[in-house]
Amino acid sequence: MVQKAQKIVPVPTLHFSEGSLAGRIVRLDRDLATLGRRDDNAYVVPDPRVSRVHAELRKEAGAVIITDLGSSAGTQVNGQGINGPTVVRHGDKVSLGPVTATFEDPAAASEAEDATLVFDVPEVETGPHLSPRQQQVLELMAQGMTNSEIGADLGVTERTVKAYAQELYDKLGVRNRAGAVAEAAKLGLL
Repeated sequence: MVQKAQKIVPVPTLHFSEGSLAGRIVRLDRDLATLGRRDDNAYVVPDPRVSRVHAELRKEAGAVIITDLGSSAGTQVNGQGINGPTVVRHGDKVSLGPVTATFEDPAAASEAEDATLVFDVPEVETGPHLSPRQQQVLELMAQGMTNSEIGADLGVTERTVKAYAQELYDKLGVRNRAGAVAEAAKLGLL
């Protein structure tokens, strides 16, 4: 039996264009979800200046609504701090503290008189996402430092470093430091 191709439905996106997130595209494909730096958010923004759970995004009646969830750095739309649920429109600048992205809604863009063609390009994953601290531990491992040396350098206990190391092994699918460093180099993380 031949299956028909599914219709591609363009979804709103957040396009990051500066700093360590330059080029990152977050597809807003859920009706209700949280956005922040913690891995259990539906939309992860891996920047230490973004709160763990920074904001909520909700789709309602064709609109996308953002609500700040008590973040430490605040949320802004077009430079204005938001105090409650705020509708974002095509072309708006959404700032999560100092991290800014452009909101693009292909449906709204096609309705505009001066619309330009917007292609919805899926984000290409280059490997597992590492937190900033996991990246630091990985880089120090690659330099040949021991767990106690890494802990002293980062101001944490050796036990904490061991926990970070285990998280790295799990994310990279390896069993030890040498495997982590080799896999990270292969994935371009070092």
